[in-house]
Amino acid sequence: MKTRECIDKIKANRWVRIIALGIAAFIMFSYMYSRGISPVWIAVAIVCFRGFFWFLYRIACLLVAAAILFCILSFLVF
Repeated sequence: MKTRECIDKIKANRWVRIIALGIAAFIMFSYMYSRGISPVWIAVAIVCFRGFFWFLYRIACLLVAAAILFCILSFLVF
């Protein structure tokens, strides 16, 4: 079986995606809980302020892209 076919089977399997999402949510909520933030309030914030989180995500992507571009240019100059 080719690798592409195997990846397509995993993508098509709904249960694999649900399990992966559950594992990612568990890791995120346990990390926040270890920092003193209640998982209930995290879930409420995600549901109520979804647009705000998309805005923060876009800003973070822009900052990371700018940092990478700065590193590449500084490497080329120096």
